[in-house]
Amino acid sequence: MSKFKNGIQGEPQRQAEEMGGVLSLHAAPQSLHDFAKNIVMHAAAAEPAAPSRPARSRTKRRLIGAACSTAAAAMLLFSAQVSPAFASLVQYIPGFSVASDWLTALRTGDGVQNAGNYDYRPFQPVVMSFGDTKVSLSDVYLTSDKLVYKVFVQSDKISGSVTTWPDGTPGIDYSNAGYHVTSKDFPGARAGGVMKLTHDEQTGEPILVLPTEQQLSPQEVADFLAGNPSKLSFTFYEPQAGGAVPLKHSMDVPFDKSQWKQDRIIPQQTSIPVMVNGDQQEIEVQEIKLTPLSTYVTLHLSNTDRSLLDIDWSNPSIELTDNAGGTYEFKDYTSLNTVPGRSNGGSGTIRLEFASSPYFSKQARQLNLKIGHVQLSEVGSFSLAMDEVLPKVIPFSGKQMLLTESRYEDGFLKLKLTQDAQNRMSIDFNIPGYMAKVLQSRELYDKFYAGNRDQSGFARNILQVQEGRGEYEVWIAAPEQKQYEVEMINAVTQREQVQVNQQVELSVR
Repeated sequence: MSKFKNGIQGEPQRQAEEMGGVLSLHAAPQSLHDFAKNIVMHAAAAEPAAPSRPARSRTKRRLIGAACSTAAAAMLLFSAQVSPAFASLVQYIPGFSVASDWLTALRTGDGVQNAGNYDYRPFQPVVMSFGDTKVSLSDVYLTSDKLVYKVFVQSDKISGSVTTWPDGTPGIDYSNAGYHVTSKDFPGARAGGVMKLTHDEQTGEPILVLPTEQQLSPQEVADFLAGNPSKLSFTFYEPQAGGAVPLKHSMDVPFDKSQWKQDRIIPQQTSIPVMVNGDQQEIEVQEIKLTPLSTYVTLHLSNTDRSLLDIDWSNPSIELTDNAGGTYEFKDYTSLNTVPGRSNGGSGTIRLEFASSPYFSKQARQLNLKIGHVQLSEVGSFSLAMDEVLPKVIPFSGKQMLLTESRYEDGFLKLKLTQDAQNRMSIDFNIPGYMAKVLQSRELYDKFYAGNRDQSGFARNILQVQEGRGEYEVWIAAPEQKQYEVEMINAVTQREQVQVNQQVELSVR
């Protein structure tokens, strides 16, 4: 299971720069929770590709749209190193000879390997040459919520761009070998993946591998299918010397609509007891969704509208197996039914995503979900009139702080707050209705987040506790008005970790 690093909520651009992440605001997500979570994933540490290599690489780096080469230069690559025992060569990719165990591991991570094991290969690979550049477009799968594909590239540019990072791991100077591929059918959807570097086992030449997952909505897929398509179309971008505009090449993959698979939705009626602040609550397992590539499990925290449910990215503590011995790697989670513009966008309902699926298996009759712990954030609010007499006490999360000053200035509601040593709290402040508008505007987003940091680099709407400091000033993006309702949420650094330590059996038949 991959390990993920925690990030700081509320200011994704700063996190991207600090952690080496890549972020494009090509299309703003619906909430800051999406931003914050994705930035954590951008900078996430990955398990090594093989036992022999050091843990250096990063995983789950999201590229939104056609990422520019300067941004992509920050991306790390994996080098395929396999033990001699697994060095048998299998011609899985037309035109390339790649070590079979490396390719199997790559395909296992996105569910393609399992689908292929059940002979579900709806698309034939396409191989094309553009001058000295050879390209293979392979593993193309369309499901109800994503388009998955892999691109294998071999050229003199790549051979001349192989470099070694200061820690000794190999990589690519991407400024000279900035290849990428985009979908013509779904041009606006988020796409991401971790570029990898391997070598042709017969010729020894380097191969740049671009595994891509493009997140789609069910409506986008339905609209595409309604047109009775006979192909999926892609654009391959080939870099040119001197920073010239890349060449664009079209690549099409035949599409047979009759082979497209519907999701399987299996409602569940299982609950897991948890203790939250001394009160017993339940995490309800609401449904399982199976696609040919992925397994999704929806969880809901019952009996509360004041807590947000999350997973600890640094230690997910989530395991999924089936009765036939299959295991499913935890990949991601998404908050459902979120409040637009909420500072972390969360809710009491999340959907877990796992790589691979028992979609085709006749032996897998039940899934076993094991949860070690989850994270909870408390939600609170207070009313503020700009003409009211201060100071006043603001209660939150069983503690108190003192609001001593408020003013409106330069598009921000600016508050001065005092905490004592016994009441330390790190808090995100937000006005959800207005922030929903900010997230739809690149200009407002840049003003309120990209340029809104304190001296330590934190977003100014976050009160981040500092040792020995009692007074803080927070800046909250807001319209100018006489009365405000300010929302407060525990900052990611102070989410409560709640022990669950339960395993439940879930039917998939």
